[in-house]
Amino acid sequence: MPVIHPFYESTAPNAVAVAVQTNSVDLKHWAKNQIRFPKRDVVCMPAHRQLEHFSVDHALQRLGLEAADVHVVHDDNLKPHIERPNSTAIHQAISIAHQTDGDVCHALVALGSSPIGCDIECERISLPQIAHRVMSTEEGDEHSSLAQLCAIWTVKESMFKALGPQLDFRRDLRVILPPDWNPDIETTWTIEGLVRGHRYAWEIWNRVSPITNARIWMCCGPMIEPLTLGDSDTPK
Repeated sequence: MPVIHPFYESTAPNAVAVAVQTNSVDLKHWAKNQIRFPKRDVVCMPAHRQLEHFSVDHALQRLGLEAADVHVVHDDNLKPHIERPNSTAIHQAISIAHQTDGDVCHALVALGSSPIGCDIECERISLPQIAHRVMSTEEGDEHSSLAQLCAIWTVKESMFKALGPQLDFRRDLRVILPPDWNPDIETTWTIEGLVRGHRYAWEIWNRVSPITNARIWMCCGPMIEPLTLGDSDTPK
């Protein structure tokens, strides 16, 4: 029997995060009968990919979007889109993120009326070794704690999903953590992010997984229209 725990819900942004644990038998049964992803052969996917799709399906259900009414399809860049086969409802943007470890998946889904990006990450000891993929040398010198790296990673992934794909993580994206930012507090912050000289606001929050007890970081945005900055504010 699958274990499904919603552990974050928000209306602004419209988002939900779920922690899911299940076994291969339940996954195979779901994959054979699912209608959420009509253009994907979920049956032939490995178990961890089935678990990710299963978790996203349940996150969408938590948002009130049943599989019969709302399908998820992906374009050539693997960007997800919503299809409503039986409705002429207005278009909604969607962003999907998941973090899988064994038989547990943490999934985050966000909806918006304009392009939106979200990401979810667990604090993991491998982050310092791979942080250079997304952080400039200057950012790496300023932010070295595991919580800082995880937070910045989630914001940049959200930036890329919402405003990409023609963006360079190190050159085009910069995250500004507030001076009073305390990662030990389980709360929500509004973080400033620069995308090619334009300032946006991003919501970032952390929670403890109800299944694994791991620290989970999540981000969603942009929350406001961009403001063009002066040359002195443009990241180098």
